[in-house]
Amino acid sequence: MPLLPPKPSSRVVGDLACQRDSYLRTIDSEVISCVEASPPKTTNGTKNSSKKGVSTPDPEKLYLIEFTDSVLFPEGGGQPTDHGTVSPLSSPTNEPIQIKSIQRQGLQCVYHSPQPLEPGTRVRQDVDFRRRWDHMQQHTGQHLLSAIMDKYDNLESVGWGMGADGDINYIDLPRKPSGEEMRTIQEKCNEAIRNNLKITVETPDDAESDSLPEDYDKEKGVVRIIKIGDIDANPCCGTHLQQTSHIGLILLHHTQSIRGTNCRMYFSAGDRAIKLASSSIRSLRSIGGVLSSGMGAEEVLGAVKKMSDNLTESRRREAKLLMEIAKFESERVKADLSSRRKAWVYRAAGNLDYINSICFELKDKLVGGLVVLATGEKKTSGQVVVVGEKGAVEEFVEKMKGVLSGVKGGGKGERWQGKVMEWQKGEIEALKNLVES
Repeated sequence: MPLLPPKPSSRVVGDLACQRDSYLRTIDSEVISCVEASPPKTTNGTKNSSKKGVSTPDPEKLYLIEFTDSVLFPEGGGQPTDHGTVSPLSSPTNEPIQIKSIQRQGLQCVYHSPQPLEPGTRVRQDVDFRRRWDHMQQHTGQHLLSAIMDKYDNLESVGWGMGADGDINYIDLPRKPSGEEMRTIQEKCNEAIRNNLKITVETPDDAESDSLPEDYDKEKGVVRIIKIGDIDANPCCGTHLQQTSHIGLILLHHTQSIRGTNCRMYFSAGDRAIKLASSSIRSLRSIGGVLSSGMGAEEVLGAVKKMSDNLTESRRREAKLLMEIAKFESERVKADLSSRRKAWVYRAAGNLDYINSICFELKDKLVGGLVVLATGEKKTSGQVVVVGEKGAVEEFVEKMKGVLSGVKGGGKGERWQGKVMEWQKGEIEALKNLVES
C-alpha cells in the first residue's frame, strides 16, 4: 500500500520568511488549514442563503487561514500587522485576496481572510512593501533611540507605541529629558545612522527574554536577538532594517507628562519624518503668508503671538461692551415688567455672563413677574434662563418644553436654567411668541 505524502507543516512565528529576510516581498506558499472565524449571520432565525443554490460572498464572514510560511508579518512586538495579498496559483486571473490582518496564535501565523481557501491550495503572497518599509524604519529607529537613551541616567525605555501611517511614535520614559539631552540624543542617533552600522538577527538556543508572550512556547519557538553594531542587542519578533543608514534620520518632537513622574517622548523616523518635516515647512510658509509676516519660524511665531494678544484684548473689550448692553437691556425689562409683568430678552451673540448680569439687575423687580432670556441662533447651541415668581416659572417651563425640541436643564423655585443643543428653524420665534402671548 503506497504511503500518503506527509502533511505539510508551518513555520513557527519567529522563523517566518518575513523574519528570516525582512526585505523579501513575495513567496509561494501552501494552505494548511482554513476555518470560519464566526458563524454566518442570520435573519429572522434562518441562515443567509441565495436563490437556486448559488452561493454569494458574505462580507460579514471571516476565515482564519494558516500557510506553510508567510511573507506578511503578524502583529507583535509593538509593530502593526502587515498588509498584502494572497493569490491562488491555480486561478491567476482571479482578483488577489486583500489581507489586512495577520495575527499570532501561540506559534502559529494566522491570516484573517474575507475568502476561504481549501487546504493544499498553492498561493503567492505579496506584501505591501511601502507599509513594511515604513514600519521597519520606525521600529528599528525605536531600537536605536532606546539604545542611545539607555546610556543616560534613568532614561531607559519602559514602553513604546508606533503611530498609525503618517503619524508620530512615542517612547515612555521614567523622567523627562532636558532640552539639551534631547538635542544630544538626536545628534547621537543620526551619527549612528550616518555610520551605517550593520543590523543582524541572531537566534541563539540559550537566548534569554522576559518579554515573551505567555502563550509563546520558547522551547518549540524561536527567540530572535536584534543587534545594532555594538550599540544594542535586544530580543524582538519584529521585522527590521539591515543597516542603520536605511533608517534615514530620527527626529525628536516633544514630551508629555504621563502617570505622575513618567514622560512620553514623541519621535518619527525615516520617510515619515521627512514627510512630516516637509509638511511643517509648507504649513509654516502658508501661515506666514496669511499673517503677512516673514517665512522664518521666529517671524511666524512673533506674528502669531501678536495676533493672540490682539484677540485677547478684543475679547476683553467685547465682554465689557456686552456688560454695558446688559445694563441698558435690564432697564428695558424693568419697564416691561411694570406694564405687563412679562419680558423677553434675546441676543444671538450673548452668553451666560450676559444673562446673569441682567438677572442681577432685576433681582428686586421679579415679584409676580416672569422674564425669559435666550442666546444663540438657528443651527447653533444656546442658553435659556427663566426667572420670576415660582409658580409662573414652573408653568412656563412646562409649556416651553412643548415648543423647543432639544432643550435640557433644571432648577428650583425662581430660576430655571437650560441649554438648547441646536436651535431649530422657527424655535426662537416660537419661544418669543409663547412669552408674549
